[in-house]
Amino acid sequence: MKQFIISSETDAIREVENRGDQVEIARFMKEEVKRELKKCLEEAQHHLHTISGPKLALVIDGKCLMYALDPSLRVMLLNLSLNCSSVVCCRVSPLQKAQVTSLVKKGARKITLSIGDGANDVSMIQAAHIGVGISGLEGMQAVMASDFAIAQFRYLTDLLLVHGRWSYLRICKVITYFFYKNLTFTLTQFWFTFHTGFSGQRFYDDWFQSLYNVIFTALPVIIVGLFDKDVSASLSKKYPELYKEGIRNAFFKWRVVATWACFSVYQSLVFYSFITASGRGGKNKSGRIFGHWDVSTMAFTCVVITVNLRLLMICNSITRWHYISVGGSILAWFLFIFVYSLLRENVYFVIYVLMSTFYFYVALLLVPVVALMGDFIYQGVQRWFFPYDYQIVQEIHWHEPDDNTRVRLLEVGSQLTPQEERSYAIAQLPRELSRHTGFAFDSPGYESFFASQLGIYAPQKAWDVARRASMRSKPKIPKKN
Repeated sequence: MKQFIISSETDAIREVENRGDQVEIARFMKEEVKRELKKCLEEAQHHLHTISGPKLALVIDGKCLMYALDPSLRVMLLNLSLNCSSVVCCRVSPLQKAQVTSLVKKGARKITLSIGDGANDVSMIQAAHIGVGISGLEGMQAVMASDFAIAQFRYLTDLLLVHGRWSYLRICKVITYFFYKNLTFTLTQFWFTFHTGFSGQRFYDDWFQSLYNVIFTALPVIIVGLFDKDVSASLSKKYPELYKEGIRNAFFKWRVVATWACFSVYQSLVFYSFITASGRGGKNKSGRIFGHWDVSTMAFTCVVITVNLRLLMICNSITRWHYISVGGSILAWFLFIFVYSLLRENVYFVIYVLMSTFYFYVALLLVPVVALMGDFIYQGVQRWFFPYDYQIVQEIHWHEPDDNTRVRLLEVGSQLTPQEERSYAIAQLPRELSRHTGFAFDSPGYESFFASQLGIYAPQKAWDVARRASMRSKPKIPKKN
């Protein structure tokens, strides 16, 4: 690595400082810093043009930095810093730390992070986009002024590569999903205005529109924002290149938002056209054709089911909370309409009439499938031909156990005797489903009769070993009188 050192500890600067003229010292220092910055910048650009050029580093002390931050020189300092892999500012004041952070923040238009552990780092932490404070021996001033607090500097790896990246993925997914589900819901009403000649007639009931975001689609997206993760924490640290997807803003660029918008348009057209076209000739058991509120209730039911199911399709990890939230949201809609259709005059008994027809169940099955088919094909093509980095990591480690499984295995293994550890390890090995023993059927102890006579014990089942280890009574410690 080639280093550029701009220091005030040179013979020429010492000679000027010995004269004692402050005006001359300031003028000479500024010219000297300007000359060094220009020289280093030209040399840095020359090295960058070479293919095998070394990495560059800039080292500048506090006195030279004071003049380098002058409005006439700060652009040159910024360009030189951006061409270097690392920049070290030594013996600087708290104000200079904040000025350097603001220079990069505004000049380079990059997301900045500042980390510190003392009171002299407070201004720098507040100047950056993200401030991280380390709680240590120098007090809690940095922690109180920061956005995130950690106990040790090494925890910054987990904060960035694991929790920071997960947070970025979740926020992007939540925002785009909110945009998608509201656009889909609104466009179905937009297509209805063409059918009514822009008369202003409403398509959905007022309470349908009010509770759509509050109850029927609220809980699943919260669960995704809390629990969704693409790869485990260990894989996130094993492949730090995954962090670059956030730097490139791969999940919230205009192409991603446009894709969600296209699916909203497509699905809203499916909802409106399929339901209205099939509902025109539909009749209930009384022989009456379906009315406006029958069609709108059926369309709203398909919207609620589809947008909730699509959330499961975009999740990287699905837990029981995802199933509970999605199933609970759909169930909440049916419970609501069962009660509401008995109280409201315009939708009186609508759901009961619909459920008595074959049309209701066909539409309930067919419309969500057709609406989600386009998204299913798109996700398959994207994952197969244009995969993201995390999807490649998922394919590589598809059959490996996650972190929670490893923890449970370690907890069980710590409670086993050496003989049980051997049996537990052998039981984990793949083997044929059929097992030949000395009996026509398995013996009660899962072992061969002749093998037991020779003192050879067949491997026992893993859950039996773990169960017996957990049931083993712990030695009692006598109480002291």
